[in-house]
Amino acid sequence: MTQHSKRQERRSDASRADTARSVRQRLGHPENTRFLNRMPHFSLDAEMPEEFHDLLGKLDEAERRAG
Repeated sequence: MTQHSKRQERRSDASRADTARSVRQRLGHPENTRFLNRMPHFSLDAEMPEEFHDLLGKLDEAERRAG
């Protein structure tokens, strides 16, 4: 990998981190929290196959670890 490619990759990583930080900040604003709390909640279908339920659990765990 060339020096230029490494530099571009670091910029791209920094850009993703900035975007993620910005989204988290915006979601945490009180007006957004009020709006999101008024949205209907989604629940799992009781008849959903166990395999899908397990996959959703793994997704939740991955999201918690990612922060």
